Amino acid sequence: MLLIYTEKKSPRFMYICQHIFVKMLGLRIEITTDLETFVRSDESKLSYAKSPIGNELFIKNFGLLYEKGIQSIELLVEQWDGVPYFFATKKGQLPFDILSASFYLLSRYEEYLHHEAHPTIPFSATHSVAYQHHFLEIPIVDIWVARLRKALQEKYPMLEFAPRESSIVSVVEVPKAFKYKHKGILRTILRGLTYLFTLQWSQLSQLFRVTTGLEKDPYDLYEALIAYFQEHKRYPTFFFLLGDYNYYDRGLSYNNLKYKHLIKYMADYAIVSILGSHDAISQPEILLKERERMVNIINRPVRRFRANNNLLPLPELYRNLADTEFKEDYTMGFPSHMGFRSGTCTPYAFYDLRLEVQIPIIVHTYALHWQQLEKCCTKETLYQIATIKRHTQEVAGDFISIFSPEYLSKTPNRIAIYKKVND
Repeated sequence: MLLIYTEKKSPRFMYICQHIFVKMLGLRIEITTDLETFVRSDESKLSYAKSPIGNELFIKNFGLLYEKGIQSIELLVEQWDGVPYFFATKKGQLPFDILSASFYLLSRYEEYLHHEAHPTIPFSATHSVAYQHHFLEIPIVDIWVARLRKALQEKYPMLEFAPRESSIVSVVEVPKAFKYKHKGILRTILRGLTYLFTLQWSQLSQLFRVTTGLEKDPYDLYEALIAYFQEHKRYPTFFFLLGDYNYYDRGLSYNNLKYKHLIKYMADYAIVSILGSHDAISQPEILLKERERMVNIINRPVRRFRANNNLLPLPELYRNLADTEFKEDYTMGFPSHMGFRSGTCTPYAFYDLRLEVQIPIIVHTYALHWQQLEKCCTKETLYQIATIKRHTQEVAGDFISIFSPEYLSKTPNRIAIYKKVND
């Protein structure tokens, strides 16, 4: 067991200790504010304070975990044997406050600061400290924790850590299940007229061949994906859009029998859940309605969520997910840039900085989105992906990629790219 001393059991401190020491390191811990109890204990010990108490492993407190609310923070990023860090303390076995730095990234503290300063500008990858200081493509929190583990092992060789395993997680988002099929006569005629008047002859020809049954719909790759999953013993997650048709969400109607059949069919081979519509992101009653639609189709609990178009208003989305009985989210990431938006490849419970409470939603950070490959996928790109996968494997984390039928359908080699990413 690891006994941890702190001057104050703040909600932030208790949250990050639970995640790092229990969830990531697999340790049994006890947290105390009683100095006498700490000094007299014979257990492995760690103190989190302004100065060390004795000969225990010591982490100097930066202060963030004892604060409330959101304060402007100037970050100074430094290097520790080639690994970036911030919140330097220059005292103790670690050169920085690893607990505060990890909390800063996991809670998305910088996104709150951005939205306060620029309420109308969405937070993008280029706004992040990870992008600006060139560590977006590494799971920095997991690397920090690996070094913390090493320090603990050197100090307390008898301390027992739980083993972890790396995994490759395949996610397929389906905002449009088919390109042409099952969309109704009116939508098909309007699309045909659009192709005709804009002189898109190849598209018009393909539309005719698909709707007359002469050719398979380009997005209908589901059998090929199922064959791959069964051969490689994969169990991916599919997110299907079930929102009402509007400007932002132009998929099939949730009442379409062919669409329902496809969802039921895929649920036999994969985890199936909700791709939240534009309106569902901000309106809990619509979110709940879409969840109920999926439950009625597959007759199973629905606990996973991903937002269509990667909309991620924080912390409102996670509050709404918790209120509508979702348990997990796969929206955390940047569709424009590879890497780890929250700095980690380990799933974690989200902390609401506005309410200063942990929200019962497990966040899965994806590292790769198909839009990053849409314009360019070279040997260098594949090497970049392989490097990110290697980083996640080294820290026994999850490499999560997100693809779509739309992306996979455009050229024959894209299925091969998908397989290479997920092997």
